[in-house]
Amino acid sequence: MGQNRRYGTDVSRAAVNEFLTRPYPVTLTREEIGPEPPTSVSDGEVVEVWLRFVEVRVQERAVVVAYTDRAVQVEVARRDGSRYRVWVWQGAVTAPGRER
Repeated sequence: MGQNRRYGTDVSRAAVNEFLTRPYPVTLTREEIGPEPPTSVSDGEVVEVWLRFVEVRVQERAVVVAYTDRAVQVEVARRDGSRYRVWVWQGAVTAPGRER
């Protein structure tokens, strides 16, 4: 296949996801996270995580920050250097390169 000359190659998955996911993903509520205190992680594992935004769902790379028996808190870095933390269900998190 030839190279697309009309559109540049700088349109990466991260750039498309960033455009579609403003301003902030939907996080779990305290009740959904569970009554137990979260366990913090100092050297968090890099994971693939499904994030829910009002308009769309996207899969991003993130770092595990904390977890409970039901949920995982991850930190996602944006291309502009900003970061945000969000709680997701454990089932939304997988090791990089592993399909669920």
